[in-house]
Amino acid sequence: ALLFSVSWGNLWASLLVLAAFAAVAAGAALLLGSLLDNEGAAAGAGVGLGLVLAGMGGGMMPLELFPETLRRVATITPHSWGYEAFAAIQRRGAGLTDVLPELGVLAGMAVVVLVAGTLALRRSLARAM
Repeated sequence: ALLFSVSWGNLWASLLVLAAFAAVAAGAALLLGSLLDNEGAAAGAGVGLGLVLAGMGGGMMPLELFPETLRRVATITPHSWGYEAFAAIQRRGAGLTDVLPELGVLAGMAVVVLVAGTLALRRSLARAM
């Protein structure tokens, strides 16, 4: 923000979107790390999966340029929900109540992957003992 004069729009809404997306990423990392046997495989799969999901979700090309069918497919990624929330905050001056649907979906995704990751880690630790 200081170097490039970036406007974040509503700072609190932006921080909540960032926190929700980070929770999804943490859950995905926990799940992936628990399912794969070694660090190298987990790191490689994490980077590869992250790049594919980012590409599908608007991280490499704006969702507005996607065909309608691909836009519908993109909604399976957390990236598209984060993109839509940040676009609304930054471009249209949206506030917290305006991005609640996106925050809700991100929070739901976070719960799902965090629970799945916790269960996978518990199973992994039980097998190791």
